[in-house]
Amino acid sequence: MAPSQPDGLSDGHQETATQVIIIGGGLSGLQAAHDLQELGVSCLILEARDRVGGKLWSVPLGEGQGYVDLGGAWTNNENQPKVTALAEKLGLQMIRQNIIGDCILEDYGRFPYGSEPPLSREDKATFVEVRSRVEALCHTVTIADFDQVLAEYGHMSMDELIICMGATDTVRRLVNIWTTAMLGIESTQISSIFFLHYCQAGGGLLQMRSDDAGGGQHLRFRNGSQSLSYGLRDGLEPNTVIYSAVVERVEQGLRSGCRVITRDGKKFRCERVICTVPSPLLKQIAFWPSLSADKIWLSTHSELGFYAKVFLIYTEPWWRKLGLCGLSQGFHGPVSLTRDASNDQDGLFALICFVVGQRGREWAQKEEPDRLAEVIAHVDRIYGVKIPRPVETREQIWNEEEFSQGAPCPVVPAYCLRSLSQDQWRPEGFIHFAGTETSPVWKGYMEGALTSGSRAAKQVFDILSTS
Repeated sequence: MAPSQPDGLSDGHQETATQVIIIGGGLSGLQAAHDLQELGVSCLILEARDRVGGKLWSVPLGEGQGYVDLGGAWTNNENQPKVTALAEKLGLQMIRQNIIGDCILEDYGRFPYGSEPPLSREDKATFVEVRSRVEALCHTVTIADFDQVLAEYGHMSMDELIICMGATDTVRRLVNIWTTAMLGIESTQISSIFFLHYCQAGGGLLQMRSDDAGGGQHLRFRNGSQSLSYGLRDGLEPNTVIYSAVVERVEQGLRSGCRVITRDGKKFRCERVICTVPSPLLKQIAFWPSLSADKIWLSTHSELGFYAKVFLIYTEPWWRKLGLCGLSQGFHGPVSLTRDASNDQDGLFALICFVVGQRGREWAQKEEPDRLAEVIAHVDRIYGVKIPRPVETREQIWNEEEFSQGAPCPVVPAYCLRSLSQDQWRPEGFIHFAGTETSPVWKGYMEGALTSGSRAAKQVFDILSTS
């Protein structure tokens, strides 16, 4: 199922009334609308962009040439049930992530996928130990044990935590690739508790980092992940989504629900609001009365890491001819990670390059031709051969996108996590919260977004049905 074009909505009324206003037409907002309408609740989605999908954005390369996912791309069919069920319902075709062949670690060389990188004996033993201990620790960051873990590790960055585990300089550089590739934040800057908490929501570090069955990067969508968003939208009542509707103000009355006002002056009245805006961007909306001190603190102190993707598109998958799977990690240039982003069925052969964290911020300051030249030169160095020149490229810098401003999921300081663990994103008056960061499972992934949308819709329906 290929993505279709957005449908428009022409609104000539001064004020529009509905039971629920949903702010944001990403997966969480679309899922919330789908669930509410199935339950007989009227709703509208106010989407700031001219498209649905949020951080899912699939761009066609040409007729029959496939799609590249500029945003979220991966899922799996073993422990992400909501994505799996929706993809099956929509009849979407999946592509298994290629793991046949060797990986490459810059400075160290190649090694079979699933084996340990070719480090020195000391570095390899330390890396295995650190990875094992981080995997075990992330499963302890539960609500029941949160106070104990926070007291023990809450003052440490991820880098400080692994130093205490005996990490060598090489192991520290490898762990930094974990945090930047997943969240766009350096290991020296991210709270160890938050990173452990984030991994726990995805079933553990090893599961989230895996490209194999059950892993976070196991399956992609033949026609792009935005197909999920278009499928949900097309299942809604006509004109549910209002595009280019940038919400600037949300007012709550004592008994009369909410009024939502957009940048272009349109006004909407509703009984409940579901807000799917990422926490760092909540401060761009004027809430009256203001949100709780906890939410304001969270919005002020949470952060979206730097995240960019560059696609290098070729006439053939040259890396496979070299016995490589396309997965590599880089240290001395803008590229932290590459993966095979090919769609063999449509003749699309591509490497996706992740340009993330501080190296990405510095890279993004340069002119576009210089950025592309740096990426290509770094891929040359990582692979150690003069690779073919790409026939086409695509670049997406998410921090420059007004309504995303960074990585898939915000990073929260340790001192905000205690209130979040108790709060679980409780409603504030008539306002409910959704979005992948609010999910207890697979934060930062499509599964987390769908889960949060259903949770918020159920909250709203339960209240409306008893009031």
